[in-house]
Amino acid sequence: MEATLEPRLVMRGEEGEPFVAGEFFVAAYQRGYRWGRDEVRQLLEDIKAHARNAEKRRALPTDYYLQPIVVLKRANGTWELVDGQQRLTTLFLITKYVATKFSDAKVDYWLTYETRDGSRDYLDTLDPDRRDENIDFHHIARAYDAIVEWFGEQPSAGQAAIDIHSALSKWVRVIWYEAPEDTDPNELFTRLNRDRIPLTDSELIKALVLSHSGAADGKPARQQEIAAQWDGFERDLRVEEFWAFLTRSTTRKPTHIDFLFESMTPHAGLRERPRYWTFGKVQEDIAVRGAAEFWRDVVERHGLLTGWFRDRDLYHRIGYLVQVGDSVQDLIDTSRTRSHSSFRKALVHRTQQRLNLTGDGVSNLRYGKDNSKCANVLLLMNVETVLASKDKGSRFSFHAYVDTWSLEHIHAQNPEAFGKETERRDWLRAHRKKIQETDWSSGERSTVDELVERINGHLALAEGKTDDAGFDDVFRSVLALFSAPGAELADGDLHSLGNLALLQRDLNSKLNNAVFALKREQVIALDEAGAYLLPCTRNVFLKYYTASADQQLSLWGPQDQDAYYAKLIEKVEPFLVRDSALAVEAEA
Repeated sequence: MEATLEPRLVMRGEEGEPFVAGEFFVAAYQRGYRWGRDEVRQLLEDIKAHARNAEKRRALPTDYYLQPIVVLKRANGTWELVDGQQRLTTLFLITKYVATKFSDAKVDYWLTYETRDGSRDYLDTLDPDRRDENIDFHHIARAYDAIVEWFGEQPSAGQAAIDIHSALSKWVRVIWYEAPEDTDPNELFTRLNRDRIPLTDSELIKALVLSHSGAADGKPARQQEIAAQWDGFERDLRVEEFWAFLTRSTTRKPTHIDFLFESMTPHAGLRERPRYWTFGKVQEDIAVRGAAEFWRDVVERHGLLTGWFRDRDLYHRIGYLVQVGDSVQDLIDTSRTRSHSSFRKALVHRTQQRLNLTGDGVSNLRYGKDNSKCANVLLLMNVETVLASKDKGSRFSFHAYVDTWSLEHIHAQNPEAFGKETERRDWLRAHRKKIQETDWSSGERSTVDELVERINGHLALAEGKTDDAGFDDVFRSVLALFSAPGAELADGDLHSLGNLALLQRDLNSKLNNAVFALKREQVIALDEAGAYLLPCTRNVFLKYYTASADQQLSLWGPQDQDAYYAKLIEKVEPFLVRDSALAVEAEA
């Protein structure tokens, strides 16, 4: 029978008396402290705004009610905090700060997290050396930083501290719900939060797993063991490179362990995963198999994924497939039916299927028509280049790659690509500067000077008075000046893979249609500054693929394009389909 909750008491501190008093116990079934900067600041702003509005009305502030907290009396006289730990912990931290500015302020309640040894001591000291000891301490420390920041923004931190203390002691109220003594706290927690507070599936799953583990058998240590494993899994999945490797994402989430459970509960046929779909499926699974069997599968899955991440070969093969659209669940299913050696071969075959290209197919790829496939081929070239490195510690950074790279022409395109006159003027100014900085031969000097005069003349025209033909002529003259002999590429060659590289999107936008010399200059500057460059992009602009006898460092010509394309084919050839008929069949 579900417990019925009624507000038995509204707590409010009176002047000179505690706001809230007592010892509060946060059980293992709950999520840890997760309030961020926005939530902390919103609470402070709400309290401040409430008082300010009362002042405008020249009236005493009316009572300000915080969201309810739900407690259950424990045998030792302390309170089990079933709901409200985020608010009470934040209020505790606020009062801790206020006490540094206002001696009359003091904290008269304490919180202890069951899964965090030393949590009470940490909340008391806020020892900076322990802030990264676990995920809860990390979030608590960041919340306190947000509190310090907020008070520092006020006209007077000291006066703000007095005002907040006055509010907490006089008119901020906590609505207090005390559950009946025979209430199951695990069930109550799930019921309160499933439909009201946007907990993640994993937080509800944690309550479910822990409520079915250990306590019923008189083995509370088992709950502690699972809680510790849970924290370790969450910590591992928050490692940026591991997360990007598995998810093709750099987006941080409140909890990352949800990924494990989502991979265990496929939702084929559904466009989007409904709210609490994962929790519902796990609940069904535990009802059939039991929590112990379910958790063994979770531990096994985490071990499998971390093993992939640590294995350099698997890391690159699987990481690439995830980047181009494969799901981790499909790859897990593939691995379970094969030996280690067979699984590695299956990854190569899967990459072939993903590319679905013959050698001729690669040569026929074009920018503007096949952008996705072009990017996939170039990404594979980069991944394979890192994997083949003699430095066995080197790893391709999928975290650095995600959402930051786009296709760029190595050799400039054409003047029609400029959509705005301002873009054309910016292009002319940048290339004028490059022309003036370049050491030209005496035979080239007159041509160069004449070209600079033409650029100056075009820039001197009022906006709206320039003509396309005039700019096109200047553009092609600049392009010819910085082009190697025979570099007049037809559109087909211009947009082929031999003239394309992956470049950071922000740099790409700045260098769009820039000549090779200018792009090379910028890439070298980035490299010297320690920026992460894709290895093949770096090699292209540093001319690593071109034979030394053919080197013209500031120019990009047919010999450069041919050498680059040959290296690309060398790297991706093991993943190409041999028979064009098979490629057609695969695509069908």
